[in-house]
Amino acid sequence: MPPDKSVTAARFLAHDVLRDGQISMINDGLEVMSNGGFLLANAPTGIGKTAAALAAALTVARTDEGKHVIFMTGRQSQHRIVVDTVHNINNRLGENQSKVALVDMIGRESMCEYVDRGTGKCSCEQGTPESERENRRAGLRNLILSEPRHVDFTIKEATNRRVCAWATARSAASDADILVCDYNHVFIESVRKASLPSMGIELENCIIIVDEAHNLPDRIRRSLSRNLNDKILRDAIFNLEEHCETLEKKATQSAIDAANATRARACEKALRRFKKRLATWIRDQRDQLRNPGDVGAEIEVRVEGDYILSMLRQELSGDISGEKIDLDGLIAQLFMIQVEMDEDEDELPSERLAIVLSILNQYAQSPAMCVVLTSRGDENRITTHLLDPAIMSEEVFRTVRGGILMSGTLTPPKMYADSLGISSERPLITQSYPSPFLADRRPVLVASDVTSKYTARGPENTRKIRRHIHALLQNTPGHVAVFCQSYRMLEEIVEEADWPGRMLLIESRTWSKKRVDNAIQQLREARHRGTKVLIAGVFGGRLSEGVDYSGNILDAVVCVGIPIAPKSVPQDALREYIDGKHQGMGWMYGALQPAVNSVLQGMGRAIRKSEDRAFILLLDNRLLTGQYRMCLPSTLHTFTANDSKRTGRMVKRFFEHLPEPAKGD
Repeated sequence: MPPDKSVTAARFLAHDVLRDGQISMINDGLEVMSNGGFLLANAPTGIGKTAAALAAALTVARTDEGKHVIFMTGRQSQHRIVVDTVHNINNRLGENQSKVALVDMIGRESMCEYVDRGTGKCSCEQGTPESERENRRAGLRNLILSEPRHVDFTIKEATNRRVCAWATARSAASDADILVCDYNHVFIESVRKASLPSMGIELENCIIIVDEAHNLPDRIRRSLSRNLNDKILRDAIFNLEEHCETLEKKATQSAIDAANATRARACEKALRRFKKRLATWIRDQRDQLRNPGDVGAEIEVRVEGDYILSMLRQELSGDISGEKIDLDGLIAQLFMIQVEMDEDEDELPSERLAIVLSILNQYAQSPAMCVVLTSRGDENRITTHLLDPAIMSEEVFRTVRGGILMSGTLTPPKMYADSLGISSERPLITQSYPSPFLADRRPVLVASDVTSKYTARGPENTRKIRRHIHALLQNTPGHVAVFCQSYRMLEEIVEEADWPGRMLLIESRTWSKKRVDNAIQQLREARHRGTKVLIAGVFGGRLSEGVDYSGNILDAVVCVGIPIAPKSVPQDALREYIDGKHQGMGWMYGALQPAVNSVLQGMGRAIRKSEDRAFILLLDNRLLTGQYRMCLPSTLHTFTANDSKRTGRMVKRFFEHLPEPAKGD
């Protein structure tokens, strides 16, 4: 289908032939963003959503001079896809059309050789004459803007030129049409205020594209989830004491140094008193709630964050030195501490304390903040939980020119519009786009004879689950991934069973990104040897989200259960808050839909391109009926198996029909 006849207004198309869903997404994006609104797109893998979003966003941005497109993603593999897509767009532009310029960025620690957290300076340009730095940066800046470059190229070229890749990329961003970066640059207020203005980018002149947008609410919530415990206080006091000693050595040199030393020492003394007072208060809370004899039982209770701050304020005001210190002054003092940091630390303890105190100071009185005291044995911690991501994101959506939020599991799109605070006064399109190939190349089978419902579990249910998995394994030619709703279930279903003819790779809680990358490499090497692998993890874990199983490395995925968040104080607070704000949607928005979306994420690991093929087996009959079924996308069509024999027959038939992945679209 020729694009010029299908999408009349789009001028930045990456492909000669467009899929029907891609055409619809481009047109929806053009319509809503031309009027300053937002498209929330539930778009499955293979529809070409990256190219569709860029075509619409660039067309709208180029109508107004000075507009930028910010493409945000939490996955570095997606950075390369964006760069390649813009290459394709540029190759199709006419001679009289200016090429699309792009800047690709990741975190500073990954772009610079070494960053001194105390001074904020990096070592990238050490040895480069000052007279040469600007010329070398300018040369690299022009190279970045000359054609779309992946961040790896920028880092390598900067290293060769002995200039800072991060600083150079930031300086190039103001002249780029597209900035590719992490969510933090826009949705974390402190990062946004430090980042965008220094790059010459004004938020009100931006069109935003949020990839994997189903992750955005939790990413925002996690940004304000911090712990306060005795160890953090102890280590922060130690940092502050070391800082005081350094200042006191300089105190004889000037009155300013002497005043700084006095203030720092006053803060240190106040924190010591607060540490003792907080420990006493926690002990009192714990004793009131714990039954006699339940010494080891865990206690979890919601507490008043403002009361915790009031104790700290009282200790700050009671300093015997007479030095007047307020909470803001203490936080500023903690942030400015410069001491040597351990190699395995990403933050100084003093910085961790400053962050949690800043969160409490800003949000303690907000109903959208839940502060929880957890106590087990001698371990006590206070944790901040943000209940409403809109507290931080609604300002962004109120300010930007428009945008697209997209994901293969942005379902239902309206839930994300509500959760993120996208105003009903702005034009809004929420749409789910059908896949042109998933029904044939990714059949989804739901077993009707098993469940993960707690009251229905038992040895016979476990045996049936294993029989379904065995039936699939016996008829699948390659690797299979199994995702369970918890590590306990993973142990019960997978670890405690025998899987003849399969090499096992089982995720643990301690797996790092490096270990995950190694596991993916093991899959590739095993396929080359002809060895079949059963790789197993949990929903929301390292293996089930954010991992690129490219090259159709998985032939099948099994999803066991539905990961409903267990009952807890913060989970109850979340549901109660959503009930009040969104008219009784607490169970749906706060527990059920996120759990089903985690299953959908697990399902999506196998299919990364339109030519891939894989069989999907869902082992929980609740997905066939009622509110659970309603949480599945309307475009998802499923089959049913009432026993493992039917599962085996359907898997066998599928792989007989599609023994190998297709060689092209």
